[in-house]
Amino acid sequence: MQRLPFIATLFMAGIVFNCLRELLEYSVALTHQILVIGTGVCLVLAALVFIVTEIRSGHGDENHEA
Repeated sequence: MQRLPFIATLFMAGIVFNCLRELLEYSVALTHQILVIGTGVCLVLAALVFIVTEIRSGHGDENHEA
């Protein structure tokens, strides 16, 4: 049971890679566009999560000034 998240991650990665392989056979340009857009979306989401966590941690420090 402890390996279930790891196995689920590998399963989902296999599905994603299979979809990308089939898309690559269909169109190289479309695959490139999808990967670039997906990378951009992931970077924006990561930056947003970072900003939100920094704001939340900053608000906690203001209440505990000495």
